[in-house]
Amino acid sequence: MIEGLRPQWIDSASGIADLADRCCAAGQFALDTEADSLHSYFHKVCLIQVTVGDLNAVVDPLALEPVDLGPLFDVCRRPDVKVLMHGADYDVRVLDRDYGAQIRGLVDTQIMAQILGEPRTGLAALLEGDFGVVLDKKHQRADWGRRPLSESMLAYAAADTVFLARLAAKLQRRLEEMGRWTWAEEEFAKLEGVRHVFVEPDPYAFERVKGVGNLRGRSRDIAFSLFQWRDSEAQRRNVPPFKVFGNRSLIVLATDPPTDGKALAKVEGMGPRFVARSGRKVIAVLERPQSSPDRRRSLRRPIVEPEVKRRMKKLLEKRDLIGNELGIPGGFLCPRAVVVEVAAAKGPLSEPEALSNLGLGGWRLGVLGEAFLEELGQENESQL
Repeated sequence: MIEGLRPQWIDSASGIADLADRCCAAGQFALDTEADSLHSYFHKVCLIQVTVGDLNAVVDPLALEPVDLGPLFDVCRRPDVKVLMHGADYDVRVLDRDYGAQIRGLVDTQIMAQILGEPRTGLAALLEGDFGVVLDKKHQRADWGRRPLSESMLAYAAADTVFLARLAAKLQRRLEEMGRWTWAEEEFAKLEGVRHVFVEPDPYAFERVKGVGNLRGRSRDIAFSLFQWRDSEAQRRNVPPFKVFGNRSLIVLATDPPTDGKALAKVEGMGPRFVARSGRKVIAVLERPQSSPDRRRSLRRPIVEPEVKRRMKKLLEKRDLIGNELGIPGGFLCPRAVVVEVAAAKGPLSEPEALSNLGLGGWRLGVLGEAFLEELGQENESQL
């Protein structure tokens, strides 16, 4: 069924305008994106998939100016038009980053599945379980920035939105029957507020490479310098750093640095082609590495007082018990970090609002609030 999909390819401003009108008139549409993060350093949105009614469309944003996409994003901003997505966190961030686009009326089927306590919440698992639809993942690592795309790739991309309306309707009915639909709406509203955040380069990023922690002195300097050079080369070529050379090669070079191109070519992951392209530059880095930053001092975990540990243990047990009763994983019901905040709070906690100020708000407060306050009250009484 997926292979038979023939989505409409849209690469014109007029096509976008027509699609936006159709989405607005329908009152809801399914949306997804594909990026090229596995194939470029400066990754970008390469496809926007839309299903509205019986129309399956794949938009080519690379062929359009941002202003051309404006009508579609205008519809996305309308709270009276539902935008059906699955696992929308990444899509919301990249659409904000690349276009300043915002989603209102968001309905996320992955969130719905999590609140229902589904054991597997990926789109493929849900479609197979609910509709017997098997999604072919052979293009999971495809380069969506290349053109033209094969019919098979287009069908794969379109499949991510084709069934969302049916899936969302089914999950919503179940949530309403269980009295949890308002929980989902609350989560949708929070996700609508997510924005892309630019992260400053971390001079200690090289320490995350497996094996760097064991290096000392000059070897550590070489690892740092190679990491920096690889990153700048990846930017220059607009490819992911691992496509310049892998982490394993980095550690080998830092541990036992070759002194000429012939020896460099023998290192795993290098070879004659790499040496011909970049051999002299890498040898120069190996011969004259920059000084690496002093080791980052490990932040000692604050000492947790015994009574706080006891409260944490009791609250986690209570959370997991209630989670099991609801069929919702404890970590989704209430993140451990929030439990820690509640357990470490100074002074007696007797009102739900106090828990809300500590991060336990909304529907989660309604589910856990009284139980947490009761547990804390018993803890305080036992110390009297």
